[in-house]
Amino acid sequence: MTLGAGTEHGFWARKFLVEAGVDPNDLRLDEYEHVDRGVALALSGFDSESSGLVEGAVSLASDVLRRWRTSRPELVAGLVRCLESRHTHARGDAAMALAGLVSADSPQDITSAVPALVVAANDPYDRVAGPAALALARLGHPGVLDPVLRWLASGQIPYLQVTSLGRILQPLAGCADELHPGIRHTLVGSADREGLRPVLTALAGWGPAASEAVPELVPVLATRNVRWACDVLGSIGPAAALVADTLESFVCGITQPPRHDGSPLLPYGTRRWHGTQNAAWAHWRITGDSKVFLAFLEDAASRGLADADLGRLAELGPQASRCAAVVRPLLESHGPWTRVQAAHAWWRITGDTDAAVPVLLAALEPLRSGDADESCRAAVRYIARIGAPARAAAPLLEATLSSDRRFPSDVYPAARAALAAFGDGLRRPWTIAY
Repeated sequence: MTLGAGTEHGFWARKFLVEAGVDPNDLRLDEYEHVDRGVALALSGFDSESSGLVEGAVSLASDVLRRWRTSRPELVAGLVRCLESRHTHARGDAAMALAGLVSADSPQDITSAVPALVVAANDPYDRVAGPAALALARLGHPGVLDPVLRWLASGQIPYLQVTSLGRILQPLAGCADELHPGIRHTLVGSADREGLRPVLTALAGWGPAASEAVPELVPVLATRNVRWACDVLGSIGPAAALVADTLESFVCGITQPPRHDGSPLLPYGTRRWHGTQNAAWAHWRITGDSKVFLAFLEDAASRGLADADLGRLAELGPQASRCAAVVRPLLESHGPWTRVQAAHAWWRITGDTDAAVPVLLAALEPLRSGDADESCRAAVRYIARIGAPARAAAPLLEATLSSDRRFPSDVYPAARAALAAFGDGLRRPWTIAY
């Protein structure tokens, strides 16, 4: 895989390489023997007077750090210097690259970037504020709170260039007490704005930590953001009990909420509201009574589960046994995501691993080439839940953990959880043939 021209990073990297007299197609950063050359080229461009060369250097450095786990303090130092560059685009890209390095399994140390990130995040006129705040949030640094509180207090959903307020809020559930007043203010002031959706998605990830916002979430149920609000309320659980009747009325068609674009629905019976499953799932999570959710799923099963989220169906486990016969054929779906979700749901409903595990093992194959798409990562998580019957995954998961390839950050804890469930540790130096 050569450097792509289809992204901004790919464009600047290719431009930089051409100006340096290097054929972009000859530098394959997915091949380890090319990495040192890529590092040297990036280092040569960090301190250039040319904005294009600096941006190209940032792009090359980002590509190396995204693909490989080897500690590269020289590249991190170059990105940190770029945070104070006069080239705005390079500064923003450097901040995003540093944010992408923050995870428990990253060997890259970006603590030297913190002072510059704090300065950038606190400048309301700086397009780098969003990426800088994202990096600080992922680091768990308290310097992120002041700018986030200002954005929330403004009553607006700020446009943060290459990131969003929702992405910044996602890792900040531990700061819920400090952030709740601003979040509640934002929910009131932006209830019907499309820009609220990333914030709602972040709050859904907070789960019960978002419970103080329930009173302000109730009016959102009357807006085009209702489907996202249902997800938040369902993730909060019993503390959102006051909306249970409203959610049931949505599922039964007694009340018709707005569509996602704000337009009214057609008369009930002509077309089901697109958020019906969100409301049904939320009702179950809040009340503990699965009847409403099961009624929706059984109706969806009569249409082949075309309208159903298999992940949420799986949460019900054996209670969803009437849907099992419709789930089984989906293990052979043409879509890898559907196959993986169906395998997990089939196992959760029936306890049968003979049909589910081979599908999940097949979904791990991208790990052999250093990749992990969404289906692959989900398969690792589900294998960890299944445990010993999926033990055949152990060699590949061990090889993944010991590989110098850099995988998405959620792969590592899931792979370790799977090996622990198998009763295995990192016992032997498995290698992946790339």
